[in-house]
Amino acid sequence: MQVGTFFPGFHYEEITLSGTRYRLRTGGLAGWKAEPLLLLHGQPQTHAMWHQVAPALSDRFAVVCADLPSHLTIAELSHDMLTLMSRLGHRRFSVAGHDFGAHVAARLALDAADRIDRLAIIEAVPLLDHSGRNDMAYALSAYKACWFAQRHPKPEALLIGAPDDWFRLVAPDEQPEIFHPEAVADYLLEGPWNEALRGHGAAADGPVPTPDPRARATERSIVCPVLVVWSTRGRIGGWYDPRTLWRRDVSGPIEGDAIEGGHFLPEEAAWDLSNRLRAFFAQQPEGA
Repeated sequence: MQVGTFFPGFHYEEITLSGTRYRLRTGGLAGWKAEPLLLLHGQPQTHAMWHQVAPALSDRFAVVCADLPSHLTIAELSHDMLTLMSRLGHRRFSVAGHDFGAHVAARLALDAADRIDRLAIIEAVPLLDHSGRNDMAYALSAYKACWFAQRHPKPEALLIGAPDDWFRLVAPDEQPEIFHPEAVADYLLEGPWNEALRGHGAAADGPVPTPDPRARATERSIVCPVLVVWSTRGRIGGWYDPRTLWRRDVSGPIEGDAIEGGHFLPEEAAWDLSNRLRAFFAQQPEGA
């Protein structure tokens, strides 16, 4: 059993699904009273980003934090996460995702509507909307733009060559202390940079394809209750109305609001985010 201040009370393990190695941490309630909750991280991080949120929710939920290997597609990750939760004994569960993990979480709600109770989307907008609006002004509105404004593959080469600087060199208005040293060490060792170096990451495979803008017409809708959360100082809420954009993909109830902080809410505003997630996931379904 994991001890200490980093994921206190959580168990670490590694499993293989569809030929891919997955790392995960599990903790919290057990037995028939436990409400399973899957937490999915954003990029360029790992499941370690939930090191504060997961323990805060462990008194109410059976929490699962899993890595999302960057060389797999969203559809492949959705399939593997469903397999993972089944292997852990969770037929029905709720899911929360941050950034890239939010898109995997949304795909889970589409692929297995009969298994997902509730969905929380943190700091993300639908891919189709973002791909049509992510112009030069948006891309250059944050300090990280200096890493990504060059043609492929220079940005990836820069990141692979100095990934620690990505976390440690921050703009004056950002807070370098939001990243726990153990979390940063995990990102550098197990994150997408090392995947790329091993020949599995996006840098080795080329640019990420742009979604087809015609796809929404044939997509299914998300039917479970949805929570959309964005940060007050991040670009998602500054450039978009996230709740309105997700409304077009959700036929069930949807709610949401902003939380004070920047893009990395699970690490920068863990207490406020944990309380918001607890309130949402603890709601009982109508008629229960």
